[in-house]
Amino acid sequence: MAYKFKNYAGRHKFTGNFPFNSETYEYTLYLPKFDEATKKEVIDYFGDRKQNGRICLDVDKKVVENYIKNGDISAYIIINKSGSDDKASGTLQVYDHCSGNKDQRLDNAYVWISDLCRITGPSGVKTESVNALMYFMEQLTVQNLAKPEIYLFVDTTEAANKAGLMRLYRDRYGFIENSEASASICPSNSAGSNLIAMKKPNLVPDKSKIDFQFLKRKSGGSSQKTRKTRKTRKNKRK
Repeated sequence: MAYKFKNYAGRHKFTGNFPFNSETYEYTLYLPKFDEATKKEVIDYFGDRKQNGRICLDVDKKVVENYIKNGDISAYIIINKSGSDDKASGTLQVYDHCSGNKDQRLDNAYVWISDLCRITGPSGVKTESVNALMYFMEQLTVQNLAKPEIYLFVDTTEAANKAGLMRLYRDRYGFIENSEASASICPSNSAGSNLIAMKKPNLVPDKSKIDFQFLKRKSGGSSQKTRKTRKTRKNKRK
């Protein structure tokens, strides 16, 4: 079970907007634990994302149901430019995949980006939705959990896919460190030997654009953990 983001707001679905590169982007943020209506909403959207008629990353409704049942995911996020049908979405998992400790501790847990998917609508007009999604995820991580880095796994099963994705995440999104070059990035990788961990360091809070203080409006609550989590679907070429 993954750790939860700190949420004392008394609800688990949040919508709003924020500026990104001189444009306005809208967000929908879901933070477990869900009531039945919100659970259905998350399953219906994240389990039916399609690219060229195919389910993104094979993450269908059954997979998302299991994510929720097992507590594998810490946040579900959808981003789009205001007025645009081009949407980017993904999940965040707060979990210790790397320390090798049997006992999970939040101090050792990293925030992992997973299940990235971009859906271009009928207009066919592309925006910076993926870049805005990454920015949103980074700010949630550094503001809410005070963690100054964010991570993702790249599937190395196919050499061309591996090289292309590592170059993309390094050059476009700033994931400049990886466990292939430096084992210290993820010394004990519990997620699988065919996955390379990539790290974007030096995240800095930018509350002038989006301020996650809205998650802290009530006092109390605690981060939750258990001993085991299932794997999420890692990032592949889209």
